Amino acid sequence: MRQNNSVRSGRFGRFFRIKKPILTAWIILSILLLSIFISCSHKNSASGAANTNGYLYQMFNSFDPRSLLQNLGNNIIPPLFANLETSRSALVTATNTFASTSCSSGNLNAAQAAWIAHIRDLKKVEPFRFGTTLSSFSKMDPFLIDYLAEAPPSSGDLDDLDAFDPSGDFLDAQTYIVGFDNDAKGIGAIEYLLFSRAGANRGTAPTCSDFTNAPNGRSALLRALVANYSVHAKNVTDAWKVSGTNPLGTQLATAGDGTSATFPTSGSALDAVFTGAVQLLTIMKDGKLEIPAGLSGGGNGSSPNTDRAEFRFSGQSFQSLIDNLSTFKAIYTGNGTGVGLKDYVKFYSPTLAGEIDAEIAELEIHLGNITPSVSPSDPSTAWGSSNTANFTAIKSSITDLSELLKILNTELAALTGSSPISGGPGGDGD
Repeated sequence: MRQNNSVRSGRFGRFFRIKKPILTAWIILSILLLSIFISCSHKNSASGAANTNGYLYQMFNSFDPRSLLQNLGNNIIPPLFANLETSRSALVTATNTFASTSCSSGNLNAAQAAWIAHIRDLKKVEPFRFGTTLSSFSKMDPFLIDYLAEAPPSSGDLDDLDAFDPSGDFLDAQTYIVGFDNDAKGIGAIEYLLFSRAGANRGTAPTCSDFTNAPNGRSALLRALVANYSVHAKNVTDAWKVSGTNPLGTQLATAGDGTSATFPTSGSALDAVFTGAVQLLTIMKDGKLEIPAGLSGGGNGSSPNTDRAEFRFSGQSFQSLIDNLSTFKAIYTGNGTGVGLKDYVKFYSPTLAGEIDAEIAELEIHLGNITPSVSPSDPSTAWGSSNTANFTAIKSSITDLSELLKILNTELAALTGSSPISGGPGGDGD
């Protein structure tokens, strides 16, 4: 007998109910197998399990960086540039007071203190050389561009600074430095005049006897260098000024919404932040520790290159690293005001995020164990292998920085399917 339609329909329904879970399972298994195949063959593969995890994150999710960018652009970065502007103004006032009158040890000490306060603020904004400020940064702080070849100002540049006419006034000094390259001016040249004697006595702390022609001679040259530096520094702080026209902080916080001239997409803004962080760690490791400690290029530290230290006349080289780290930590953790780079890392690998936390904690300890170089007495006693305690802390700090760079620039890059970032000089050397 022919079965009626209702019987056939019931059997078909039972068949479909039985086969549907099998079909669903087969589809899911196929997707998983495909993702494993693709991730394992990725050109930046780390481990199969890690890459599968990273690939699935990209396949079914996408990290939205807007909360991170808003926290950086609204809460973390602008106050750092506001501090830089305050200390810039104080540096101009202190050096003008010192250089425009007969020298007194109190005024010299005040100018030196103002310089130290300012460079501490300067080191805290080092990763944020974005957009239109890049050129100004290279004129303010040429070390960031030239550290692989020299610590500016070079010996020849120092000779040129020493050669200024002792009778020359402020206008003469301004004319004199116009022809100088960027690396002969900037914050390092100001440090030299404030913290070192000239010529054969270079490296010895100055006294009022080195400024006997004030307000002319070396005093006039100091004022001219500070005035030149101040123009570029104010260009940078104005670009981040909250009350300014379309400040960079607002552009970072609103990246991708059509109003940001510097960051057309939130992805480009995240790339700029991440690149700045990697370049900061690279310069800390290579330029601020390995090279001056005599540990680069196979060196064992027995012959430190103290003339390559970032702030070799003021003895602020190690403090510079501590200030750099404080900003990296703020970027990474979110500084208690919101989302940080850590959230980005955790999105792909909570394990890597935990490893970075541990490395930051260790680096803080190791940098704190370094006794500052009390330059310009004998900086070699603070850098080389003859100082066992310092040398151990310096090498440990280098190891910590290397591990941070490996995690951020190799292991995380493998998970996200991105290419490693060039950690070398990231500025405009023109």
